[in-house]
This record gives sequence, C-alpha cells and structure tokens, in this order.
Amino acid sequence: MRMVAMLLALGAVAAAETMEEAYEAKLKKEFFTNASWTTDYDAALEQARKEAKPIFAYFTRSYAP
Repeated sequence: MRMVAMLLALGAVAAAETMEEAYEAKLKKEFFTNASWTTDYDAALEQARKEAKPIFAYFTRSYAP
C-alpha cells in the first residue's frame, strides 16, 4: 500500500513539473509576447477605467495543479 501511495505521489510531482514546463513554453509563444499582459486583475481594471477600454481576460485551467 505504501508503494502505491509513493508511486502516485511521484507521478503527481512529475505531472506537475510537466504542466509547469508546458505553461512556461506557452507563455513564450508569439501570441503572449506581442502584448503587454498583466496578471493583476485590480491593476488591469484600474488601467481599463483610466483608458476607457474593456478588459480581455484569458482564463485557463490546463496548468493549474
């Protein structure tokens, strides 16, 4: 039973590292690098209000643990 738990834990760690690598690779793609992105919602909302512009939000769960 301990061996199964250990293997599951190791698999989860490996999967998390793979997801993190995929996330980092995605952020390097041209789509993301050609724009000025912010991950702070409050800062984006404040900037949008100042510039009278809408907010474009991109949500994903592909790489969330």
